[in-house]
Amino acid sequence: KRFGNIFLGVQPTFGYEGDPMRLLFAKSASPHHGFAAFYTYLEFIFKADCMLHFGTHGSLEFMPGKQVGMSGTCYPDRLISVLPNLYYYAANNPSEATIAKRRAYASTISYLTPPADNAGLYKGLQELSELVKSYQGLRENEQR
Repeated sequence: KRFGNIFLGVQPTFGYEGDPMRLLFAKSASPHHGFAAFYTYLEFIFKADCMLHFGTHGSLEFMPGKQVGMSGTCYPDRLISVLPNLYYYAANNPSEATIAKRRAYASTISYLTPPADNAGLYKGLQELSELVKSYQGLRENEQR
């Protein structure tokens, strides 16, 4: 079966050495050449059919540009260009999924995070917890 052009890659870092978060809220900065080249390669050289982002906290949607009404001068618009952008996003984080929709034209695919169970305490910590509870119980009895 053929599913189109599939490229599996890790999104490049979006900051600069020494200050990896510099671009996150900078309005006048621009992404480094490696970040821009990644998206350019996928669209024009590899000729990807679409982009599928996995996970939360991607960086395309946080690149410099307007918050609403994206235009060709905004980096998310320049970088994603005309590629369809599918974003696999946790259903318990709708605020960031909305940013991905608004700023990177993402069509989000939601999933529920798997249920977690309390792992409990182990060895010495369990014993310490019981001693603290016992002490608290004794203090409550003394105060009565």
